[in-house]
Amino acid sequence: MTLDEMKQSMLPSDPKEAYEKYQKEFGNKSVKSESKTTMLGCMLNRIAGIPYLLILLALVLPLFTITCSDVPIAEFNAYEITIGGDLRTSSLGSLDQIAREFNSSYKKNSTHYEASPWVAGIFICVIAAAVFSFKNETVKAIVAAGISVVYIWITFLDGYFTCRNLSTDAMGLISVSPGSGIYLSMVLIAVALIMNIIALTHKE
Repeated sequence: MTLDEMKQSMLPSDPKEAYEKYQKEFGNKSVKSESKTTMLGCMLNRIAGIPYLLILLALVLPLFTITCSDVPIAEFNAYEITIGGDLRTSSLGSLDQIAREFNSSYKKNSTHYEASPWVAGIFICVIAAAVFSFKNETVKAIVAAGISVVYIWITFLDGYFTCRNLSTDAMGLISVSPGSGIYLSMVLIAVALIMNIIALTHKE
């Protein structure tokens, strides 16, 4: 048998038979590679978008609390940190009263703290995670949520180290601790992430 005869014997004579053979060998592979999220997975992703949006409300609560001799004197939420402001109008306002008792010229002193626009990254990542969840782009939602967690804790650590420097000047009387906004945000992110991860395992 010649080489041409061998080639002819290996190739199907019927084009329909050749197409069916191709579908058997490669068709299933392409279907698997283009697997889509099931209806349950889509539903979980959309529900996960709700906790992400609720984080925007949680960030109204204090991200960290500053205490002096174990007495809370100021609290700052993510919005206050982002746009800056005055210590006298911080969430607690106790700092103003304490300062007046120790320094009668307190009114003349500037208590303004600078804005930190980079903190707005928290809001951007949280909104992005919600949008990706609603669009069933699970992996992108998980990544955005992870970045928002990093942002939140970097914001807290920045406040922590700033207050630690102040504490050195105040003989160790000033301390900073995580606020309810951080704890609630972490719970909401955890709930949303669990739903995203479960949705990721539900593929057709």
